Amino acid sequence: MGWDSIEYAGNHEQFHDGILWILRHFLLLEARAMESAQPGSDSAELRAFVEGWDWLCPGVVIGTDFSSFVQDTPSRWRLLLDLLQRGGDRIASFGESVPKAYLEVHTSERGGGYTRDFPTKRLLTDIGRMCRLLGQHEPRM
Repeated sequence: MGWDSIEYAGNHEQFHDGILWILRHFLLLEARAMESAQPGSDSAELRAFVEGWDWLCPGVVIGTDFSSFVQDTPSRWRLLLDLLQRGGDRIASFGESVPKAYLEVHTSERGGGYTRDFPTKRLLTDIGRMCRLLGQHEPRM
């Protein structure tokens, strides 16, 4: 396991690669739900953006550059922020921790090796850090 960065509008924030992979799972669930509820090109591209995150090896997670999705477009910025908030809500619904068994079923293809339940506080903290990164540059019309 290692560290990688998410970049947005010339800024970046470092994240543990294993946590990015867990967050990808929850964000992808929400992106699919958003696409079903609001069909359209932006919601389909949001889902494709999250699907495109790939964990190649320790410390190398690609496809996470928020700028590549937002493209300095206010509606896409809001959509990504909404996704992060919805992902946080889904994580919070687990209570204090995401069960080890859940993670093994849903994220083990790359993450694996879970030895215990994973504290939701850590995941929610990183969702908050992603929101703050996005908040550093709100596109204007």
